[in-house]
Amino acid sequence: MRVWILLAALVAAPAFAGEELAEMNAVSRVWDRYANLSSHTDSISVDLFADSSVKHFGFLRDAALYASPEQLRRIPAADRLLVYLLRSSQSAEALQAMEPAAVARLLVQQGWVGVNSQGSGQPLPTLTQVTVLDGLAVGEFATPTESQFQFGPDFVKQEDGWKFRYESLVPDASLGIEQAIRSSGLDSTRLLEITLARMLDAGDNPPALAVLDRPLRDDPASRTRLNEIWPDYDLTYRHRYAAVRRKAGAGDGLSQYVIGMLMVSGSQPRYIEQDEAAGIALLEQASDNGNADAAEVLARSLFSDPSQLDDARLRRILPHVRRAAEAGRAEAMTLLGLFYLEGAGGLTADCRQAAEWQARGEEAGIAHARNEQVWTWATCPVAGQRDPGKALALVQHMVAQRDQLTGGELDTIAAAFAANGDFAQAIDFQQQAIAKLGAEQMEKKARTATLKRMRARLAGYRRGRDYVQDYDTFAEIRAGTY
Repeated sequence: MRVWILLAALVAAPAFAGEELAEMNAVSRVWDRYANLSSHTDSISVDLFADSSVKHFGFLRDAALYASPEQLRRIPAADRLLVYLLRSSQSAEALQAMEPAAVARLLVQQGWVGVNSQGSGQPLPTLTQVTVLDGLAVGEFATPTESQFQFGPDFVKQEDGWKFRYESLVPDASLGIEQAIRSSGLDSTRLLEITLARMLDAGDNPPALAVLDRPLRDDPASRTRLNEIWPDYDLTYRHRYAAVRRKAGAGDGLSQYVIGMLMVSGSQPRYIEQDEAAGIALLEQASDNGNADAAEVLARSLFSDPSQLDDARLRRILPHVRRAAEAGRAEAMTLLGLFYLEGAGGLTADCRQAAEWQARGEEAGIAHARNEQVWTWATCPVAGQRDPGKALALVQHMVAQRDQLTGGELDTIAAAFAANGDFAQAIDFQQQAIAKLGAEQMEKKARTATLKRMRARLAGYRRGRDYVQDYDTFAEIRAGTY
């Protein structure tokens, strides 16, 4: 559709290869010619349509003739608008006499199908990238963003060369129409009537959708046949996912992230079968290629089974946690701080680095990162790096919110006071921590172990002894006791 053709798409990922350059250029030339011709409402542009597209316009003709209101509602918005235009402008007899290609030519000549005209002040869209598959090509209108590809049309190779699949743009154009309706604040029926009036040059007399919803001919047999020739609108997305797969295989980080996520989650089984192991492998490749989204998701996925958090797993996770943290991902910053505190994943234990990353995590919005910093400075086991004064300064904000804190956070406050020799306060807060933890939801094994550690610290405070962390957090997590 002329009005909607430049609207954004979902995801795509064309892959470049030297031997495919000629084919890619051929595809781009087909698109450029189509864009130029259709922008001048030149019906010769129909010659560039794939056979499937010509057939598609035959479906639109039949829908204009026979589709019931229920069938119309199934048709994507961009095609439904064309059906309304055909019903508004053509008689049943005229439509019945038209071959599918003639319908396409009519729509182009009227300016209802094609690329934005040059008079609109917009440059004609060009393909920035093309992915060539077996007899199929998928184009992009713009360079990918950090998280999304900018899909364009797709093409098929026929005996007479590459041809444009007009119907490949229908899903995106329809999505754009639906978004415009939602953002307009108008009733969808009213907005469509206004749009039709403008496209038909009907001025202040827009056609009534209540009338256009009725078929030009009431023919039950033809309505049944319409169901049997219904377009496969999903094919466009299957082509796009095929292109993403191709580029993922060629080492593109964003494509590896997209396919890896879908494999791990199994959220799009129509396009990508769930395969968690293969998905994790792709996410690792994407992260290694610098994709911070993949790094963040991968770190979370590899942490999903605490029983697997041995040294080998932690070494595998660390590069991705670091990559995500360095890209500004808040949770990863705090987690990297824990790696430094524990000396995990091959790192040398470093409380200063730990607290620095925890502070950055707090700045990025992680509420519990303040607790982590206080614990690090108060209980740091690295000689010469413990700093009770910093712990005491940071803990005051937590003390002011004591009634809202968890048992674990009250435990941290107690450790900070003990580190500064205030054992009366330490004992008071530790007793509160133990009482609070007892009422919190927690796995029984973890609760028992945590209470044991808390009571041991309380006994130490009563003897005038502060606390230095003496356990491996990741080992406790792995054992289910944290």
